[in-house]
Amino acid sequence: MSDKATILIVDDADVNVILLEDILENLGYDVLSAGSAKEAADILNRQLPQLVLLDIMMPDVDGYEFCKTLKDNPRTRQIPVIFVSAAESDDERERAFAIGGVDFIRKPFDVTEIKTRISTHLNIYNLRKQLEENNRKLNHVLSEQNRKIIEEKKRILKNITALSNDSGNDSVAKNSRTLAMGLNFTDKYEDKISVAFVEGVEIAGSIRGVDPAVFNIFFSKDDDNKSVRAGYDVINHLREKWDGSGKPDGLCGEDIPLAARVVAITDAFDSLIKSGLKKEDAIGRLKDESGKSFDPYILDLFIKLENRMR
Repeated sequence: MSDKATILIVDDADVNVILLEDILENLGYDVLSAGSAKEAADILNRQLPQLVLLDIMMPDVDGYEFCKTLKDNPRTRQIPVIFVSAAESDDERERAFAIGGVDFIRKPFDVTEIKTRISTHLNIYNLRKQLEENNRKLNHVLSEQNRKIIEEKKRILKNITALSNDSGNDSVAKNSRTLAMGLNFTDKYEDKISVAFVEGVEIAGSIRGVDPAVFNIFFSKDDDNKSVRAGYDVINHLREKWDGSGKPDGLCGEDIPLAARVVAITDAFDSLIKSGLKKEDAIGRLKDESGKSFDPYILDLFIKLENRMR
């Protein structure tokens, strides 16, 4: 395969094609040629050039329309198009640039002009390609670094969980996971609950007693990882109440993060059970706080799932 740039000539006049082929080949380029827009499209389906020299006046589809087709196609959009025409009209030149052309060469051809203009636009094209490739590599590196940071944050979360009291047998964590998973099958939250969110809610249930000041050393409310964010929301907003009477920010209703609303119910249920109440009595206490301390929609789901709660 040649390392030389490939240029596609699209012109219905054989004499123009022959002249351009001779000039371009002498300049060291690989040359493809087409006598119509249809023939050019067939060539482009097989091979993409680095530049197109396009005549304006052609019998089937004129150069303006064909250029628009190239620019509308993501596969050919970045290929520079230089219009070739005997026209002297400024209007035609302006239209050529407006439709997506990068330059305009007048007939009859001047070898020096062709060499200069083609060289300039091929350099720009190659620089753009290099920039796109460098950006792709940079995005890959940043994505990999971000993945490692997220994994490290999750490792820290798990270590905090392991250090929490009774984390291995914490019913709040298990109940929080069950409730979060159940939300995904409700009308309101159907297919909106991610695996990462469920994982984060379960972890948050285990570490709900961690001091926010300690937790916030490692994690931020702006973290875009759903597991980490769920943990942050629970640690910092577990004591908010649905009616706005809670702490620390007095948030109310759905302004309270979803993860915090989930764990608030499972945490309260656990505390009531540990205080010696039977399950039905604990459920009754929770019902009394529906619309006050707890999100009534999520509490209704919790009650429906009570047989699965520990």
